[in-house]
Amino acid sequence: MFKQRYSLLLLLLTAIPSLAQEPLERQNAGDPLNQSVRPDELRQLSGRQLKVIAPTIAAEEIDRAVLNRLMQEIANAPEVAKIRLGVNDSQLQDIFIAISNAHSFINGSEMANVRAMCNAWKYSELSGDERINQALDAYSTREQFTKDFIAKYYRVVLFDIESILPDTAKPSFNAYMDDRRRRMASAGAVSWGSVVENVRSGAETVRFHCRDRH
Repeated sequence: MFKQRYSLLLLLLTAIPSLAQEPLERQNAGDPLNQSVRPDELRQLSGRQLKVIAPTIAAEEIDRAVLNRLMQEIANAPEVAKIRLGVNDSQLQDIFIAISNAHSFINGSEMANVRAMCNAWKYSELSGDERINQALDAYSTREQFTKDFIAKYYRVVLFDIESILPDTAKPSFNAYMDDRRRRMASAGAVSWGSVVENVRSGAETVRFHCRDRH
């Protein structure tokens, strides 16, 4: 019964259209969610240090990935999740709703990233590798903007979840989050983004998306 209820709710929520990324750029500059927060600052604010062997997922992506994984665990095995987190049925449902609401609200921004890259390419006064680098830098800057926004947004989601938890459940939840952060950081997963690390790998991306269209 629990599993069917959470699975149905998960299915309905994932059917909701995700937030388009354009409004993120129009957020008021004074909005705390619109402040740029770097990975080292995130670690300090969350009071943790990520120690992994071979990190590939960005620090800004980890809490989002862990909480989405927790949402799946609650949907698939709510009784196990309830015991693991030390919460009752009502608290577990509140946690699930908090995460699923965030999942429905936040989306990646690949189209906006590509648009920024192509605009930089189109209006660049440079040529050759310098022009490609300028376009790739524009892509990376726009991508980082979204990652920073999402990282800070999920910090707020974590605060909301912690406010739901009884004092007896907070140590279990924090232990769960820290364990899953380390696992996720070492798993080799990457949530989003094209391969645009350098001129060689990014030149084809620029040519495909921009050169024939501008």
